[in-house]
Amino acid sequence: MEYTSHNSEETKKIASDTALDLVARNAGEPIVVALEGELGAGKTTFVQAFCTALGVAEGVKSPTFLLMKQYELSGVLNYTKLYHLDCYRLNNSTELRQIGIDEILKTSGNIVLIEWADRVAEILPTNNITVHMDHITEHERNIKIDVV
Repeated sequence: MEYTSHNSEETKKIASDTALDLVARNAGEPIVVALEGELGAGKTTFVQAFCTALGVAEGVKSPTFLLMKQYELSGVLNYTKLYHLDCYRLNNSTELRQIGIDEILKTSGNIVLIEWADRVAEILPTNNITVHMDHITEHERNIKIDVV
């Protein structure tokens, strides 16, 4: 699917719809969303709306220096945990492996959102969902979502 978002509200709607669709279609199987795009393209905005759609109440911020943040999900059929990773400062997946990413990625009931996923592509499962975002103008974005 490919979308043109004219503002952050449209980006949030696309993210929210994507979250609800993925949860409905995957029945508890792990969901891995690999977000790619330039700095400022809207990856964090997408993640925030995705999380809100699934009931994450606390404010979602990009865990650039923490690397990973975990959220408990309640009321989301077949899913209990959502992990948000920001790999901007990584050059490879070594640090992720040290915190148990391989197990997280394959555990049923987990949703994993990875910003700057292209930096750790070697750890991504082959059935991940790729969200690529590009600037068109200051406010407009091209959002391409590849669902396997």
